[in-house]
Amino acid sequence: MRNLLKLILLGFCVFGSLKPSWAEESPEASFIIPIPPYRSLEEASNPLSNMTRDTLLYMMSLFLNPTQGTLRIIDSASTDSREWVLVPISAVHPASVTSFRKASGEVSPFKVFQIFKDLLKTQAYFKVRAWHHSRFIIPATLDELEHLYSFHSWKRELIENSLIKGTRRVIYRSPKPWPYISIAQTETSPNQTIRETEIIIPREDLSGQYDFYAYDGEGKLTRTSSFHTSHGKDITAPVPFTCLACHYNGAQGVFHRSPDSFHSHVRN
Repeated sequence: MRNLLKLILLGFCVFGSLKPSWAEESPEASFIIPIPPYRSLEEASNPLSNMTRDTLLYMMSLFLNPTQGTLRIIDSASTDSREWVLVPISAVHPASVTSFRKASGEVSPFKVFQIFKDLLKTQAYFKVRAWHHSRFIIPATLDELEHLYSFHSWKRELIENSLIKGTRRVIYRSPKPWPYISIAQTETSPNQTIRETEIIIPREDLSGQYDFYAYDGEGKLTRTSSFHTSHGKDITAPVPFTCLACHYNGAQGVFHRSPDSFHSHVRN
C-alpha cells in the first residue's frame, strides 16, 4: 500500500494537477499539496533551515478544523525539492477552499507558499479563529478582549523604546499556567495613546502552536501591524505572517510565545 501511494504521488509530480481517482471519489478525499522537504537538524547548518516548510504547514493548519482532520505528510520518495501533504477536504474551512484547491494544482512549494501567504491577508483568517480558540476566545474588539481577560490587571513589562516598534511598549502576561497568553500594547508618541494591541495565544489542540492577532488604534481586529526597521523607518506588514519570523522554534518546528529567533527587543 505504501509503495502504491508513492507511485500515485510520483505520478502527480509528473502530471501536475492530475488527481488520482480515489482523491475525487473517497469520502475521505484530500487535497495533495507540495511542501519543501524536511532538513534534519543534524545536517542543517542553519537553525532556521526548516522555517519555510514549517511556516507553510502552519499557514495551512490555520484553516483546518482540528476536530475534522489534520495534515498528513507523505514520504513520496521524490528526488526533487518536494514532499507532499494530504489535507482532508472535509476539514478545510469554506472560506479557504479555493486557495487549497489552487495549491493542489501547483507543483512548486514556493508558489504554494505565496498562495497561503496571500490567504492570510483576507478575512478568512478572522473567520477560522473560533476553530482553534473556542474556549479562550479571540473577540472582534479590544473592549471585548479586556472584558474577557481583564489583562490590565496582569503583571506587566514596560519597554520604553522597543526595537521592533520604535516606541514605548507594554507587555502583559497571563498569570495562569494555561493558557499562556501575552498581550502587547504599543503607544504612539508623544501622547501615549494606544496605537495597536497584539495578542499571542496557544491553540487549544495542544499542538504547541501559538496564534497571533492584532487590534488597531480603534480597537478592531486588523490584518496588519506596524514595525520599526533597522533603517529607522516604520512599515506596515501583515499579521500573523510577520510575527512568525521572531517566534519560530526551529528545534520543535512550532511558532510560540517566546521570541526565540529574535534575541533582543530593546533598543540601546
